[in-house]
Parts: sequence; structure tokens; C-alpha cells
Amino acid sequence: MNERIINWETPKGISKKIISLNKEDRIKFFSSLKNTDIPMGALLGYKSLSVNKKGEAIVICVPMEYHYNPMGIVHGGLAAAMLDTSNGITAQCQLDSGYVTLTVDLKINYLKPISKETGEITAKGKIVKVGRKVVIVNGELRDKNKNILAVASSVELVVAN
Repeated sequence: MNERIINWETPKGISKKIISLNKEDRIKFFSSLKNTDIPMGALLGYKSLSVNKKGEAIVICVPMEYHYNPMGIVHGGLAAAMLDTSNGITAQCQLDSGYVTLTVDLKINYLKPISKETGEITAKGKIVKVGRKVVIVNGELRDKNKNILAVASSVELVVAN
């Protein structure tokens, strides 16, 4: 029997904090988060989260055996979660204070199987369109050799507070 211990911080007031930040401050905020500040990221074993100057979020993870499905490869849920995280944060970083986004649609295409041997994988979101009511983001999941493993398109609903 294998065992894994997971530690995380409960994000108190994080949504109110994000709503109060402008674009530039959101980029700084998300870039400063520790892995343990994102409970789902801690659970899945995200290695890091960063945001570039364009507000594009980059999530890195190293696939492990605990990510495997019964077929002996990484479950598609890891790719989905990484792409949802990178796309969602990318959308958040496009908005000024008073607004947040919520994922309302996530479409994923899995292109290659992932295993422990794949090594480090990176999800990155890129803006397609920022509108008043929705933000559309495309994401790519790549391996260390820049091969595309999965792609995702998401629609993020803009919500005013």
C-alpha cells in the first residue's frame, strides 16, 4: 500500500481579495501564491504556478503513479484540472477590480497519453477574447520537449461583485 500526505492552507477571503485587485495586482497576487495556497493544486501535486506579464498563467506538475487511472496512464482529470487552472487564472488576470470569472465551459482534446516517464508537464492559458460578459481562453498542456499533450478551450463568465 502506498501513502501520500497532503498539506494545504485554507484560503480565507481569497475571493474578496481577488475582486479588489486590478489587472497588474492580480498578476502579482497569483504569481505569489504557494502551492499549498491552492487546495486542489496541493491535492494534485502542482509543482508551481506563475503568471507572465501578459497575465498568462503557467501551471507545472510532475505526473506520478497516484495520478494513474486503471489503464496505467495518467487520468485525464489531471490534464483537465491543470488546463482549467491555467485558463481560469489567465482570465482572472484580464479583469479590473470589481469582477471575477467563473468557468462555464471547458472543452478538452487529449492528444497523447501521459505517464510518470513523461516527466514535467506545463499548462499555459492564452487569451482569445476578453468581452464584457465572457472571456475565452485557449490552453495547451506540453511536456518538457514542448510536445502538445492536450488542448483546452474555456468560456469564463465575467461576474460583477
